[in-house]
Amino acid sequence: MSTSREKRDLLVMKLLHYFITEKNYNPVVVHGIQNEIWLENMDSDIRIVRIVMGYIHNKEQLDFDDFKVTRLVKQIKMKTFTFKMKTLSIYLDLNSDVKVIDSKNNYKINIKTENSIKKNDTIKKYFGDMPEKLKFTEEGALLYEKINNDILKKNLDQSEKINDLFSPKKPIVTNILIGVITLLMLLMYLIGNGSTNIKTLYDFGALVKDNNPIRLISSIFLHIGIIHYLMNVWALKLLGEQTERFFGHFKTLIIFIYSGVVGNLLSLILMGDNVISAGASGAIFGLMGSILYFSLNQRTYMGEALKKEILPVILINLVLGLMLVGVNMYAHIGGLIGGMIITTALGIKYKTSKFEKINGWICGVLLVLILGYVAYFM
Repeated sequence: MSTSREKRDLLVMKLLHYFITEKNYNPVVVHGIQNEIWLENMDSDIRIVRIVMGYIHNKEQLDFDDFKVTRLVKQIKMKTFTFKMKTLSIYLDLNSDVKVIDSKNNYKINIKTENSIKKNDTIKKYFGDMPEKLKFTEEGALLYEKINNDILKKNLDQSEKINDLFSPKKPIVTNILIGVITLLMLLMYLIGNGSTNIKTLYDFGALVKDNNPIRLISSIFLHIGIIHYLMNVWALKLLGEQTERFFGHFKTLIIFIYSGVVGNLLSLILMGDNVISAGASGAIFGLMGSILYFSLNQRTYMGEALKKEILPVILINLVLGLMLVGVNMYAHIGGLIGGMIITTALGIKYKTSKFEKINGWICGVLLVLILGYVAYFM
């Protein structure tokens, strides 16, 4: 092996170490690609990084490479439900006669040695700490061993976090919520005049414009008629289990209650004075909102589900709500918005920053205060 080849391979290892261990990029499997490595991080300004080891000997070959990248990035965008994606192509073996020119959202740099990294404007802008992070005290075999061990440790740690996020969890809160809803349904028939009786619904805490804020919560657990009850319990079973799987028991309860309250506040503002409303639909749409938020933030793993299942289900339910008579669409829309906002505040494990959580709580509290003021004081 030539000395230049050894230096290039070492530079590749150092770059991989930097992007994977320092910048949280993950390797991407791209079929049909040779002599290059693809890395992705959907939370970075540069979402795709390519390390190209193959020799580029003329402008035509570089143009074809640019065409190939555009096509493959388009596929990744569709898979991950991403509209804008900046890429960085790092060429390690480019003919000196070939000049790299950035195209829209596709940056290109030519690196021959570590020293050339320090002078590159794109590196300075997006990865300013790279030159320093590429320095190691180890040399020779010890350096290769350290780099391999660090990358392996990082990948194992990432795998453990993903397994923890997606591992099945007992739907304790979901089952408790269904139990409470079912118990109240039975009580409305045992000690009241049934779940469709206006007086019984009022006495049990259905939502009406009577300045009683307790009804914001109590009405979430009441349902008007058996069909209404069965549909919401079925939806709660499916969505509650998924939400508990992603966020855990306590966060699922908060998402459910908060979303239901926001949906009910919007209903109080917009529904008529003589209207009585009840149901977990707003809270259930909040669970949809939380799953949508999770999927958008984990679209590397859930891009296909987001595109083919989650978004279509939400849209279909919103459309059906508009078409069916007697459906409280205000609660649905309010619950969906509330679910996404409170999920931002609660955060995704291993993912959401403290800054994002603080902003989420500020928005969540302000939303309830503003809707509450309009509902009860205007």
